[in-house]
Amino acid sequence: FLQVKENYKFKKILLIYYFFTKDLNENILNSKNKIKIGKNSELHLFEFLVNNSKKNFFNNVYENIILENSAVLKSICLQSDKSSGYFHKYSKNKLSKAANFTSYIFPTGLKFNKLDLEFNLEGEKSECNLQSASFLNKGEHQEVKTCVNHFSPNCKSYQKIKNVLSSESKGVYQGKIFVKDVAQKTDAYQLSKAILLSERSEFDAKPELEIYADDVKCSHGSTSGNLDKDTLYYLMTRGLSKKESTKLLVNGFLNEVADSIKSSSIKNFIKTKLDKQLLNEH
Repeated sequence: FLQVKENYKFKKILLIYYFFTKDLNENILNSKNKIKIGKNSELHLFEFLVNNSKKNFFNNVYENIILENSAVLKSICLQSDKSSGYFHKYSKNKLSKAANFTSYIFPTGLKFNKLDLEFNLEGEKSECNLQSASFLNKGEHQEVKTCVNHFSPNCKSYQKIKNVLSSESKGVYQGKIFVKDVAQKTDAYQLSKAILLSERSEFDAKPELEIYADDVKCSHGSTSGNLDKDTLYYLMTRGLSKKESTKLLVNGFLNEVADSIKSSSIKNFIKTKLDKQLLNEH
């Protein structure tokens, strides 16, 4: 349980380690996390998952995040290495008046990963921003399910989910935007994109809109496909191999999410991790 008092701003990023030891094998882990950010307070949070176990185990997390009036939370979640872990996380997020929640998720590293994320915009002029970038390989399975509920007027939400899939991996994105009848002037955006590097990889997307207000701006979209052959050919005519050209294009695709992070040190750290995973693949 982490609580930030009212009118307090952290001067530095708070780093939380999740460390899974190498002796984990056929274990089931359950945990509950609660974060409450007080009125007019601000917290920048970096969650770093280090997994030394190469065996099968199951990790189940329930997370409850509460943002009081005008509270700000910026969260980054990064998984360090590939593993055989099975992870499930349900996160319930409540935003009060003028609260602002930004979340970056880089969940690249698990045999099975499911994120079930609920955002309740209960106060007027509250905002949430969710972005995710993943590289999946070798039979990995990942699901991201989001439900953004606009319960008050003049609220904004933004979602961008990007996946690169190779070698019989599977990605799933199900995103729902709900707009209550009183939530006029809602501005909601949702987009999922996927690049499939293998004929045996799969990406399933199900965007949803449920709108009961008439003065809103809501949009959703989903695209998936192979790398553009003309672009690959162009890079190869400039002296790059096919492997180098593919890596360059995939890097640019995923790094668009990382580039929107303001801190240059964190941005470079995340890019290094993504690049390492791509290097191991190619």
